[in-house]
Amino acid sequence: MTAAAIETPAFLPFKLDLIGRRVLWLRLDEAQRREAAFLDDRAVPPNAEGGWAPLETLLSRNIDDTPPAHAIFHIGHCGSTLLSRLIDTWPDVQGLREPLPLRTLAEAWPTLDEATSRLSPDQAEDALRALWARWSQALSPHSRSVVKATSSCNGLISPLLSQQPRMRAVLMDMPLRPYLATLLKSPNSVFDAASAAGERLRYLQRHGVATHLSLHQIPLHRQCALGWFAEQMRFDSLAKGRYEDRVLRLDFESLLEEPARELHRVAAHLGLDTTRVDDAVASPEWGRYSKAQSHGYGRDDRRHDLGLSMKTFGEEISDAEGWIAAIAAS
Repeated sequence: MTAAAIETPAFLPFKLDLIGRRVLWLRLDEAQRREAAFLDDRAVPPNAEGGWAPLETLLSRNIDDTPPAHAIFHIGHCGSTLLSRLIDTWPDVQGLREPLPLRTLAEAWPTLDEATSRLSPDQAEDALRALWARWSQALSPHSRSVVKATSSCNGLISPLLSQQPRMRAVLMDMPLRPYLATLLKSPNSVFDAASAAGERLRYLQRHGVATHLSLHQIPLHRQCALGWFAEQMRFDSLAKGRYEDRVLRLDFESLLEEPARELHRVAAHLGLDTTRVDDAVASPEWGRYSKAQSHGYGRDDRRHDLGLSMKTFGEEISDAEGWIAAIAAS
Protein backbone atom coordinates (compact mmCIF):
# COMPACT_ATOMS: atom_id res chain seq x y z
CA MET A 1 0.00 0.00 0.00
CA THR A 2 1.29 3.43 -0.93
CA ALA A 3 0.96 6.43 1.36
CA ALA A 4 -1.08 8.21 -1.33
CA ALA A 5 -3.62 5.36 -1.45
CA ILE A 6 -3.95 5.29 2.32
CA GLU A 7 -4.79 8.98 2.35
CA THR A 8 -7.66 8.36 -0.09
CA PRO A 9 -11.03 8.05 1.74
CA ALA A 10 -11.98 5.23 -0.64
CA PHE A 11 -9.75 2.95 1.44
CA LEU A 12 -10.94 1.87 4.88
CA PRO A 13 -8.79 0.53 7.72
CA PHE A 14 -10.34 -2.92 7.60
CA LYS A 15 -8.33 -5.05 10.03
CA LEU A 16 -5.98 -4.27 12.88
CA ASP A 17 -3.26 -6.86 13.54
CA LEU A 18 -1.71 -5.98 16.91
CA ILE A 19 0.74 -8.90 16.85
CA GLY A 20 2.15 -7.98 13.44
CA ARG A 21 1.63 -4.25 14.17
CA ARG A 22 -0.03 -3.68 10.81
CA VAL A 23 -3.30 -2.47 9.28
CA LEU A 24 -5.21 -3.93 6.34
CA TRP A 25 -6.52 -1.17 4.08
CA LEU A 26 -9.29 -2.09 1.60
CA ARG A 27 -11.09 -0.10 -1.05
CA LEU A 28 -14.88 -0.26 -0.59
CA ASP A 29 -17.17 1.85 -2.73
CA GLU A 30 -20.37 3.51 -1.57
CA ALA A 31 -22.62 0.59 -2.59
CA GLN A 32 -20.40 -2.00 -0.90
CA ARG A 33 -20.43 -0.02 2.34
CA ARG A 34 -24.21 0.41 2.19
CA GLU A 35 -24.86 -3.29 1.58
CA ALA A 36 -22.56 -4.61 4.31
CA ALA A 37 -24.20 -5.64 7.57
CA PHE A 38 -20.73 -6.34 9.01
CA LEU A 39 -17.45 -4.75 7.94
CA ASP A 40 -15.51 -7.96 8.42
CA ASP A 41 -14.53 -10.86 6.14
CA ARG A 42 -18.14 -11.17 4.95
CA ALA A 43 -17.84 -7.73 3.31
CA VAL A 44 -14.61 -8.37 1.37
CA PRO A 45 -15.44 -8.07 -2.35
CA PRO A 46 -14.05 -10.39 -5.04
CA ASN A 47 -10.69 -9.19 -6.30
CA ALA A 48 -10.45 -6.78 -3.39
CA GLU A 49 -8.06 -3.88 -3.83
CA GLY A 50 -5.83 -3.07 -0.88
CA GLY A 51 -3.07 -4.44 1.29
CA TRP A 52 -1.31 -4.49 4.62
CA ALA A 53 0.69 -1.52 5.84
CA PRO A 54 2.60 -0.87 9.08
CA LEU A 55 0.56 0.26 12.09
CA GLU A 56 2.42 3.57 11.96
CA THR A 57 0.53 4.40 8.73
CA LEU A 58 -2.52 4.69 10.96
CA LEU A 59 -0.94 6.20 14.07
CA SER A 60 0.98 8.88 12.13
CA ARG A 61 -1.94 10.09 9.99
CA ASN A 62 -2.76 13.76 10.13
CA ILE A 63 -6.26 14.23 11.54
CA ASP A 64 -8.33 16.70 9.53
CA ASP A 65 -11.27 18.73 10.81
CA THR A 66 -14.00 16.52 9.29
CA PRO A 67 -16.97 16.44 11.71
CA PRO A 68 -16.76 13.18 13.65
CA ALA A 69 -19.03 10.29 12.84
CA HIS A 70 -21.91 9.77 15.22
CA ALA A 71 -22.42 6.29 16.66
CA ILE A 72 -24.91 3.58 17.54
CA PHE A 73 -23.95 1.45 20.54
CA HIS A 74 -26.18 -1.38 21.74
CA ILE A 75 -26.51 -4.56 23.79
CA GLY A 76 -26.68 -6.88 20.77
CA HIS A 77 -29.64 -8.48 18.97
CA CYS A 78 -31.83 -5.48 19.75
CA GLY A 79 -32.56 -3.99 16.31
CA SER A 80 -29.42 -1.89 15.93
CA THR A 81 -28.77 -3.08 12.36
CA LEU A 82 -32.34 -2.13 11.45
CA LEU A 83 -31.84 1.30 12.99
CA SER A 84 -28.59 1.75 11.07
CA ARG A 85 -30.26 0.84 7.78
CA LEU A 86 -33.17 3.17 8.52
CA ILE A 87 -30.69 6.00 9.10
CA ASP A 88 -29.25 5.13 5.67
CA THR A 89 -32.49 6.47 4.17
CA TRP A 90 -31.18 9.97 4.87
CA PRO A 91 -29.32 10.71 1.58
CA ASP A 92 -26.49 12.58 3.27
CA VAL A 93 -25.63 9.72 5.66
CA GLN A 94 -23.09 6.94 5.12
CA GLY A 95 -23.69 4.02 7.45
CA LEU A 96 -20.75 1.86 8.54
CA ARG A 97 -21.71 -1.28 10.41
CA GLU A 98 -19.44 -3.08 12.87
CA PRO A 99 -15.95 -2.19 11.59
CA LEU A 100 -13.60 -4.92 12.75
CA PRO A 101 -10.74 -2.72 14.06
CA LEU A 102 -13.07 -1.19 16.62
CA ARG A 103 -13.75 -4.67 18.02
CA THR A 104 -10.00 -5.37 18.13
CA LEU A 105 -9.39 -2.17 20.11
CA ALA A 106 -12.29 -2.93 22.46
CA GLU A 107 -10.77 -6.33 23.25
CA ALA A 108 -7.39 -4.72 23.96
CA TRP A 109 -8.66 -1.75 26.00
CA PRO A 110 -9.15 -3.43 29.42
CA THR A 111 -5.50 -4.60 29.51
CA LEU A 112 -3.71 -1.46 28.30
CA ASP A 113 -2.02 -0.92 31.66
CA GLU A 114 -0.75 -4.50 31.83
CA ALA A 115 2.68 -5.73 30.77
CA THR A 116 1.08 -8.11 28.26
CA SER A 117 -0.63 -5.31 26.30
CA ARG A 118 0.53 -4.95 22.70
CA LEU A 119 -0.40 -1.23 22.72
CA SER A 120 0.56 1.46 25.16
CA PRO A 121 -2.34 3.58 26.46
CA ASP A 122 -1.18 6.48 24.26
CA GLN A 123 -0.95 4.27 21.18
CA ALA A 124 -4.44 2.91 21.82
CA GLU A 125 -5.83 6.44 22.14
CA ASP A 126 -4.04 7.47 18.93
CA ALA A 127 -5.35 4.41 17.08
CA LEU A 128 -8.93 5.05 18.20
CA ARG A 129 -8.69 8.70 17.19
CA ALA A 130 -7.20 7.88 13.78
CA LEU A 131 -9.72 5.12 13.04
CA TRP A 132 -12.65 7.34 13.94
CA ALA A 133 -11.27 10.13 11.76
CA ARG A 134 -11.14 7.85 8.73
CA TRP A 135 -14.60 6.40 9.35
CA SER A 136 -15.86 9.98 9.61
CA GLN A 137 -14.82 10.68 6.00
CA ALA A 138 -17.95 9.79 4.06
CA LEU A 139 -17.84 8.98 0.37
CA SER A 140 -19.85 11.05 -2.12
CA PRO A 141 -22.79 11.62 -2.29
CA HIS A 142 -22.78 11.50 1.52
CA SER A 143 -21.49 14.21 3.82
CA ARG A 144 -21.55 12.49 7.22
CA SER A 145 -21.14 9.04 8.75
CA VAL A 146 -22.91 7.05 11.45
CA VAL A 147 -20.94 4.06 12.76
CA LYS A 148 -22.76 1.12 14.33
CA ALA A 149 -20.39 -0.62 16.70
CA THR A 150 -20.32 -4.29 17.64
CA SER A 151 -22.05 -4.93 20.98
CA SER A 152 -18.74 -5.90 22.59
CA CYS A 153 -17.40 -2.37 21.99
CA ASN A 154 -19.37 -0.56 24.69
CA GLY A 155 -16.25 -0.10 26.79
CA LEU A 156 -15.12 2.41 24.14
CA ILE A 157 -18.14 4.71 24.48
CA SER A 158 -16.61 6.91 27.18
CA PRO A 159 -13.15 7.10 25.53
CA LEU A 160 -14.74 8.11 22.22
CA LEU A 161 -17.02 10.73 23.75
CA SER A 162 -14.00 12.13 25.58
CA GLN A 163 -11.91 12.26 22.40
CA GLN A 164 -14.67 13.58 20.13
CA PRO A 165 -16.47 16.57 21.72
CA ARG A 166 -18.82 16.92 18.72
CA MET A 167 -19.77 13.25 18.53
CA ARG A 168 -23.20 12.01 19.60
CA ALA A 169 -24.29 8.46 20.32
CA VAL A 170 -27.48 6.41 20.43
CA LEU A 171 -27.52 3.73 23.15
CA MET A 172 -29.93 0.99 22.12
CA ASP A 173 -31.39 -1.84 24.18
CA MET A 174 -34.65 -3.52 25.12
CA PRO A 175 -36.31 -5.01 28.23
CA LEU A 176 -34.82 -8.14 29.73
CA ARG A 177 -37.60 -10.61 28.93
CA PRO A 178 -37.73 -10.09 25.13
CA TYR A 179 -33.94 -9.79 25.12
CA LEU A 180 -33.54 -13.23 26.67
CA ALA A 181 -36.20 -14.69 24.39
CA THR A 182 -34.35 -13.27 21.38
CA LEU A 183 -31.03 -14.76 22.47
CA LEU A 184 -32.21 -18.17 23.68
CA LYS A 185 -33.91 -19.08 20.42
CA SER A 186 -30.53 -18.92 18.68
CA PRO A 187 -27.39 -20.71 19.98
CA ASN A 188 -25.21 -18.30 17.99
CA SER A 189 -26.84 -15.33 19.72
CA VAL A 190 -26.24 -16.91 23.13
CA PHE A 191 -22.60 -17.40 22.16
CA ASP A 192 -22.29 -13.73 21.12
CA ALA A 193 -23.71 -12.54 24.42
CA ALA A 194 -21.63 -14.97 26.46
CA SER A 195 -18.47 -13.89 24.63
CA ALA A 196 -18.98 -10.36 25.98
CA ALA A 197 -19.93 -11.53 29.48
CA GLY A 198 -16.38 -11.33 30.85
CA GLU A 199 -15.96 -7.63 30.12
CA ARG A 200 -19.47 -6.95 31.41
CA LEU A 201 -18.83 -8.79 34.66
CA ARG A 202 -15.61 -6.78 35.09
CA TYR A 203 -17.64 -3.59 34.57
CA LEU A 204 -20.10 -4.59 37.29
CA GLN A 205 -17.39 -5.54 39.73
CA ARG A 206 -15.51 -2.26 39.18
CA HIS A 207 -18.70 -0.59 40.35
CA GLY A 208 -19.13 -2.83 43.39
CA VAL A 209 -21.81 -5.11 41.94
CA ALA A 210 -21.75 -8.92 41.76
CA THR A 211 -18.31 -8.97 43.36
CA HIS A 212 -18.91 -12.48 44.69
CA LEU A 213 -19.40 -13.99 41.23
CA SER A 214 -17.00 -15.73 38.86
CA LEU A 215 -17.94 -16.40 35.26
CA HIS A 216 -17.35 -20.15 35.46
CA GLN A 217 -20.08 -20.36 38.13
CA ILE A 218 -22.79 -18.83 35.96
CA PRO A 219 -24.88 -20.82 33.43
CA LEU A 220 -25.22 -19.32 29.97
CA HIS A 221 -28.78 -18.01 30.32
CA ARG A 222 -27.73 -16.11 33.46
CA GLN A 223 -24.60 -14.83 31.71
CA CYS A 224 -26.87 -13.32 29.06
CA ALA A 225 -28.99 -11.66 31.75
CA LEU A 226 -25.93 -10.43 33.64
CA GLY A 227 -24.62 -8.81 30.46
CA TRP A 228 -27.95 -7.05 29.97
CA PHE A 229 -27.82 -5.78 33.57
CA ALA A 230 -24.26 -4.49 33.11
CA GLU A 231 -25.22 -2.57 29.99
CA GLN A 232 -28.25 -1.06 31.75
CA MET A 233 -25.88 0.25 34.41
CA ARG A 234 -23.39 1.51 31.81
CA PHE A 235 -26.03 3.21 29.67
CA ASP A 236 -27.74 4.74 32.71
CA SER A 237 -24.42 6.11 33.93
CA LEU A 238 -23.68 7.68 30.55
CA ALA A 239 -27.18 9.13 30.20
CA LYS A 240 -27.04 10.73 33.65
CA GLY A 241 -23.37 11.72 33.73
CA ARG A 242 -21.06 14.20 32.03
CA TYR A 243 -22.16 13.12 28.54
CA GLU A 244 -25.91 13.22 29.18
CA ASP A 245 -26.55 15.80 26.43
CA ARG A 246 -24.67 13.73 23.87
CA VAL A 247 -26.24 10.30 24.36
CA LEU A 248 -29.78 9.14 23.64
CA ARG A 249 -31.34 5.99 25.14
CA LEU A 250 -33.47 4.06 22.65
CA ASP A 251 -35.66 1.05 23.45
CA PHE A 252 -36.20 -1.29 20.49
CA GLU A 253 -39.69 -2.17 21.67
CA SER A 254 -40.60 1.53 21.64
CA LEU A 255 -39.12 1.90 18.15
CA LEU A 256 -41.38 -0.91 16.91
CA GLU A 257 -44.47 0.51 18.65
CA GLU A 258 -43.97 4.19 17.77
CA PRO A 259 -41.52 4.33 14.84
CA ALA A 260 -42.24 7.91 13.79
CA ARG A 261 -41.88 9.27 17.32
CA GLU A 262 -38.69 7.35 18.09
CA LEU A 263 -37.04 8.05 14.72
CA HIS A 264 -37.80 11.73 15.18
CA ARG A 265 -35.95 11.61 18.50
CA VAL A 266 -32.98 9.89 16.85
CA ALA A 267 -32.90 12.30 13.91
CA ALA A 268 -33.04 15.36 16.15
CA HIS A 269 -30.30 13.96 18.38
CA LEU A 270 -27.98 13.23 15.44
CA GLY A 271 -28.71 16.53 13.69
CA LEU A 272 -30.51 14.93 10.74
CA ASP A 273 -33.34 16.51 8.77
CA THR A 274 -36.44 15.53 10.75
CA THR A 275 -38.70 16.09 7.73
CA ARG A 276 -37.32 12.82 6.32
CA VAL A 277 -38.60 10.68 9.18
CA ASP A 278 -41.63 9.64 7.12
CA ASP A 279 -39.28 8.18 4.48
CA ALA A 280 -37.63 6.04 7.14
CA VAL A 281 -41.00 4.92 8.52
CA ALA A 282 -42.00 3.83 5.00
CA SER A 283 -38.70 2.05 4.33
CA PRO A 284 -38.89 -1.57 3.09
CA GLU A 285 -36.20 -2.37 5.71
CA TRP A 286 -39.00 -3.01 8.23
CA GLY A 287 -39.93 -6.18 6.32
CA ARG A 288 -36.43 -7.61 5.87
CA TYR A 289 -33.94 -9.36 8.09
CA SER A 290 -31.43 -6.53 8.46
CA LYS A 291 -28.33 -8.73 8.67
CA ALA A 292 -29.31 -10.70 5.53
CA GLN A 293 -31.55 -8.57 3.39
CA SER A 294 -32.60 -11.32 1.02
CA HIS A 295 -34.71 -12.80 3.85
CA GLY A 296 -38.11 -11.38 4.65
CA TYR A 297 -38.66 -10.77 8.36
CA GLY A 298 -41.21 -8.31 9.68
CA ARG A 299 -42.69 -7.29 13.00
CA ASP A 300 -45.29 -10.09 12.93
CA ASP A 301 -42.55 -12.67 12.32
CA ARG A 302 -40.61 -11.36 15.29
CA ARG A 303 -43.69 -11.38 17.52
CA HIS A 304 -44.39 -15.00 16.60
CA ASP A 305 -40.78 -16.09 17.19
CA LEU A 306 -40.56 -14.34 20.57
CA GLY A 307 -43.84 -15.87 21.72
CA LEU A 308 -42.59 -19.34 20.81
CA SER A 309 -39.25 -18.72 22.50
CA MET A 310 -40.89 -17.51 25.70
CA LYS A 311 -42.85 -20.76 25.86
CA THR A 312 -39.88 -22.95 24.98
CA PHE A 313 -37.42 -21.25 27.34
CA GLY A 314 -39.85 -19.95 29.93
CA GLU A 315 -38.10 -21.67 32.83
CA GLU A 316 -34.67 -20.24 31.94
CA ILE A 317 -36.12 -16.76 31.34
CA SER A 318 -37.96 -16.70 34.67
CA ASP A 319 -34.88 -17.99 36.50
CA ALA A 320 -32.65 -15.31 34.97
CA GLU A 321 -35.18 -12.55 35.69
CA GLY A 322 -35.40 -13.54 39.35
CA TRP A 323 -31.63 -13.87 39.66
CA ILE A 324 -31.04 -10.37 38.19
CA ALA A 325 -33.76 -8.91 40.46
CA ALA A 326 -31.93 -10.34 43.48
CA ILE A 327 -28.61 -8.88 42.34
CA ALA A 328 -30.22 -5.49 41.73
CA ALA A 329 -31.90 -5.54 45.16
CA SER A 330 -28.60 -6.31 46.91
